[in-house]
Amino acid sequence: MKNPDEQNTEELGKILKRLDSLEERIALLESTKAQTHQVQAVPEKEKEDEDTESVNFRISLSSPFETRLGEYGLAWLGNIVLFFAITFLWQYFNDAGKPLISVIVGVISVTGIFTMSYYFRKNYSYLSFLFNFFGFIIVYYLFLRLHYYNNNPILTNELFATILILAVIGAQLYYAIKSKSQILAGLAFTFAIFTAFTSTQTLAFFLISIATTGLVMFTFWKYNWWQTLIFILLISFLINLTWLLKNPVILIKTPLTFIYFSIVTAIYSLIAFRKPHMAFSENLIITILLLSGSVYSILLAVLVLKLYPNAYVPYFTAISIYCIGYSILLKFHSHWKFSTALFALFGFVALSVAIYGTYHFPDSFLLLICQSFLVLTLALWYRSQIITLMNTFLLLILVIMYYNLSGELQSVNFSIPAVALLSARIINWQKERLNIKTDFIRNLYLFTLFFSMLYATYKGLPGQYITVSWLCIAGIYLALSILLKSFKYRWMAMANLLVAAFYLFLVDLSKIDLIYRIIIFLIFAITTLVLSTYYVNKIKKKIPTLKLLKPETSLRSNTNSVKSY
Repeated sequence: MKNPDEQNTEELGKILKRLDSLEERIALLESTKAQTHQVQAVPEKEKEDEDTESVNFRISLSSPFETRLGEYGLAWLGNIVLFFAITFLWQYFNDAGKPLISVIVGVISVTGIFTMSYYFRKNYSYLSFLFNFFGFIIVYYLFLRLHYYNNNPILTNELFATILILAVIGAQLYYAIKSKSQILAGLAFTFAIFTAFTSTQTLAFFLISIATTGLVMFTFWKYNWWQTLIFILLISFLINLTWLLKNPVILIKTPLTFIYFSIVTAIYSLIAFRKPHMAFSENLIITILLLSGSVYSILLAVLVLKLYPNAYVPYFTAISIYCIGYSILLKFHSHWKFSTALFALFGFVALSVAIYGTYHFPDSFLLLICQSFLVLTLALWYRSQIITLMNTFLLLILVIMYYNLSGELQSVNFSIPAVALLSARIINWQKERLNIKTDFIRNLYLFTLFFSMLYATYKGLPGQYITVSWLCIAGIYLALSILLKSFKYRWMAMANLLVAAFYLFLVDLSKIDLIYRIIIFLIFAITTLVLSTYYVNKIKKKIPTLKLLKPETSLRSNTNSVKSY
């Protein structure tokens, strides 16, 4: 047997041999790796030197702007150029007297575009959409040129050509609804509106436009396509305005024009019956209603100024009846409270125009002032703060216009303060029903009452009775303040006294007779002394209360001092 020393020496030698073999293997691996890196470094460097431009190109494509420009901008540019190329090619054969070839060219071109759209739908979805979009434009353009805007029309019958164009638009609309594409639907509606404008028959223009408006409202109702609705509303406005200005008076001067504009606007007003939905907000509904109302107002103004400058009363009477009746209907069936106020206000404005057209200024002011009070009473029924506020400002504008234009009718002069007083009382009485939290509107009526009453008595009474009448009015204000327990009428009484005092010393002393001066001064002195005694008694009633409060206050202070002690 081997001794322990020999066994240890032998095991140590084996370990050293294994370590040496491991070091050799590691060195071999490191040398192989270094050679590999050297072999790879040379091609990469050469590739970097040779393809620097292509690398920079790939880096630049990472820019979002250039990527979008390349993907979307070039796609649009290519389709636009392709559209003009096809239309020019079609026009070339048509002008050359070869209509059959032009039709064949159009069919082949459109078929090719839709085919490319179909095959690009997976890998190039946006380009496929643009091919589809411009394909429908080219189809409409080619069918339109078969009769319209063509010196050598292929179809000479306008009715047949129009029906064919509408059939193409109908097919496009069916495809848009089936694929749920709002953009293609809006394109189809635009084609329909333009076709109506292109037609030389007034009745065809009316019918196509009304039918298109109805379909637009249908798509909004069913698919919530409100962008299309607003777009077609604006396009229709421009088309209708152009049609009004372009066509001769004989063609437009028919009740059908007014009926057409009213029907189209009535279709848009149906949006007030739409139930709330997450796809649109309350602001959208009011925007569409205001937009349609503004468009209708502009078209109606152009129609009246151009065609009916002296015979517009029946039209505005019909508008007022319709709008007020429609507002009542909306009060019970609409989910949007403001829609009731909008139609009611529009109806009353139309009624004001009808009153002016019947009686003119200044005779119409009396009815317009009384109408203001009628509007306020209806605002109570509607529970509408908007109607109340707008009616207040319209009354102020009306009063200012009256004073600037006339100011001489006694019936109007005394009607203004009467309406202002009654309106102020109604607003104060029913402010909770109207949801009025401040006295701003009521103060406007009281200011109107104060100044209009001074003016009415100044214009309606002889000079020697003006100061006396103002003193009587001050007494009425004071009585109202006591009955109604309102300090505002007390302030109005004091202000009326001051105005009467200035007028007494500045005007009456130099103009009226001595006997009238004596009477007026006596009345003024008695009135002011009575008011003074009223304020003295009012103060005395407060003094006992103050005296009762003082011992209690001192007792509390003494109690507190005892507690602190």
